[in-house]
Amino acid sequence: MPRPDGRIEKGQPLAGAISARAWNRAQDAADRVLGVGTGAEADGIRGPSAPYTFVLCKPSVTVQRWGVLEITGMEITPTGATGVATAQYQEMPVLTAGTPSETSQSLCVAIEPIESGKIGRVAVDGAVQCKLDIGNAGHKFARPKASTSEMQTDWGGPALILWKDSATGAGKWGLVRIGTGSPTGVDVVTNATLGPTGIQFEKKRLWAIGVTGVTGSAIGVTGC
Repeated sequence: MPRPDGRIEKGQPLAGAISARAWNRAQDAADRVLGVGTGAEADGIRGPSAPYTFVLCKPSVTVQRWGVLEITGMEITPTGATGVATAQYQEMPVLTAGTPSETSQSLCVAIEPIESGKIGRVAVDGAVQCKLDIGNAGHKFARPKASTSEMQTDWGGPALILWKDSATGAGKWGLVRIGTGSPTGVDVVTNATLGPTGIQFEKKRLWAIGVTGVTGSAIGVTGC
């Protein structure tokens, strides 16, 4: 009978005696001793010294390394106190993600290339590299750029910019801290539609523009 700690008794055959869990624990211990760990690959930051927290993710789109994704849910959700799904969730939760929109708030950044439908690692908190579309040198925050894997700088957003390229334009490098952004936008009504159940309001988020306030926006009215 296998021991609960995964260890092997004296004289016990090695073949078939080691569980995946025991092997992974041994690998984790060896990684800590050697100072590597399970962070980014050899050309990046590895192990406990990585400045970000990562989890596994199964995106619905192919994303390159340092590409931005919107978190959409869990690949396997727990079904209760016990069960296969719950055990998988407890062992290693796997997020699902897709292409972000400009208003996405739940973000992650791929720390390795991930093909659509495959599982890879994404940073969900901490300081991480990414590509930026820099619109203004004074921007201190970043938010997703719609239908791309970049982020765009702004006066407010879900990511704090720690450093960014000095030049403006798309495809620039930046270092952002996800999980500690400070959105400064406000939701304003942009359209009112009279429907069978009453007036329906459409909203759009406007972000603060320096010290001059926000740009005015006319409210459309349909059917009133």
